[in-house]
Amino acid sequence: MSIIQDLDPDFLRARQSAKWSSFDAPVLPSNPAEMDFAVAPAIQAAMERVVSQQKYGYSTRGPESPGALLAESFCRRMLDKFGWDGADPARVVIVNDLIQAVMSSVLAFSEPGDGVALQVPSYPAFLGIIAQSGRQTVCNPMRDTGERYEIDSEQFRDVVDEKTRVLLLCLPQNPTGRVFPREELAPIVERAMELDMIIVADEIHADLLLDGRRHIPFAHMFPEAADRTITLYSATKSFNIPGLRTAVMHFGSDALLRGFHSRIPQMLLGTPASPGTFATLAAWEESEDWCRALIKVLEANRDHMLSRLAEELPTVRMYSPEATYLAWADFSDVRMNAVPYERLLLEAKVAGGDGRNFGPHYERFVRLNFSTSRTVLDEKLDRIVKAVKIGTV
Repeated sequence: MSIIQDLDPDFLRARQSAKWSSFDAPVLPSNPAEMDFAVAPAIQAAMERVVSQQKYGYSTRGPESPGALLAESFCRRMLDKFGWDGADPARVVIVNDLIQAVMSSVLAFSEPGDGVALQVPSYPAFLGIIAQSGRQTVCNPMRDTGERYEIDSEQFRDVVDEKTRVLLLCLPQNPTGRVFPREELAPIVERAMELDMIIVADEIHADLLLDGRRHIPFAHMFPEAADRTITLYSATKSFNIPGLRTAVMHFGSDALLRGFHSRIPQMLLGTPASPGTFATLAAWEESEDWCRALIKVLEANRDHMLSRLAEELPTVRMYSPEATYLAWADFSDVRMNAVPYERLLLEAKVAGGDGRNFGPHYERFVRLNFSTSRTVLDEKLDRIVKAVKIGTV
């Protein structure tokens, strides 16, 4: 199955996505969580049907509506792919994207001034949500073991308190690419339950586990915490359709769903447009072979990038991501006369993810996206290697 097309930069810029239009040529983007690959054939066919049949009207309601079918598809996928039999379509809320889902969850289950806990480095939008909602960011920095980044559970117990109302998890973790096992999560889950926190589990990258790993939904991994868990999921990252704005919130209990709706009116959430719903159904129901082929490409790109950096820039530390198509590069040991993000942008013409946006004290880090053709990836790496070598003092 063909995943990679002719991905030259001019072709990619012609798509006019935010990833490729935020910077003028010759800058190559390497940050946004968006892939350069062609979408699955079933998704493309679904979009062509939307156009040919002019499916531009309001979405229908009822048991046969696209939204109802999507809720059923989500639950079926949770069971068939991830082994979770606890997902209930009656407790599914369809939203436009997971940023909306996280923000509404924080607003529903905390008050201004309350704390929202998360592991850092963190997806920058999560930090923005906490700040914009008037809540307090409770950062728990991950521990660098020399082999990977791990949750510091002892530190977590110290930084949270009774004013910390929400625990926000990213599973697998963005930007480190970690897949947390139960034993690593268990101590913070225990503490969250002691403090009666609501747990928001963002599992948007769940389809992209590498090297044969298998995702376990948080609510399935911790059934004792399921009734306080909001599971967030979408096809937008794994199947490269972020512009189609469709996502799922699953509430672990009827009481949790009622509590959400008591604070967040349904009319505020809106209804996803039909194209995103049909594309998501095509992704989940017809595109698993495409996803498996994608993972092989991502594994090969990741290994190639790690190999080149180890050989050509050994002072740049990067642990092998266990999932996603994002890598967390540490330039702390590089004697560089500028912030790494700025050096790469100005000298290499490569726009990575600025570490300063991922939490306090990450100014020497850059997030890099390796979901592109080998030609484009090597061009990025060539530029990075050259810029780092000429920028050291």
